[in-house]
Amino acid sequence: MIVKQFFPVVLGVLLSGCAMGAGEVGVDAEALSHDESASCRNALSPTEEKTALELIDDICGDTWCEGDNDFDFERLTCRAGNSTNGGSCTLRLRLIPRGAGPRSSTRTCTTDGFFGFGSLVESAQSGYQTLDWDYYLSLTDCISQLEAALPR
Repeated sequence: MIVKQFFPVVLGVLLSGCAMGAGEVGVDAEALSHDESASCRNALSPTEEKTALELIDDICGDTWCEGDNDFDFERLTCRAGNSTNGGSCTLRLRLIPRGAGPRSSTRTCTTDGFFGFGSLVESAQSGYQTLDWDYYLSLTDCISQLEAALPR
């Protein structure tokens, strides 16, 4: 049973070539060795991560959060990528069912082709920021798939 719980974590680390960041579900971050190469560090600063998470949460009320579930967006990690990999961002979120139903659950959405703050957020000269349309569409697809896979 324990093997089944940690298999996705181990597989993710092996496939990405990077150790998971602190705070990942079910992982003792102290026990993991960290590859500090540029492709393995979070391409988002703490301020950029916070801003992107707030923008995701803001748009949620008009989109995904109108359904059967509420959402808590917990962490956003981006990998810059390299010449053969255009990068990816992983959003960790908690799905919280409304009313009677299964307990809340932590899930992730990994979106390929995004590599940092500028690929996730559009910033106007006035300072106004909004979620990048392509990133929004990728998240919408991923979250829709997550919700469809939930037990009814």
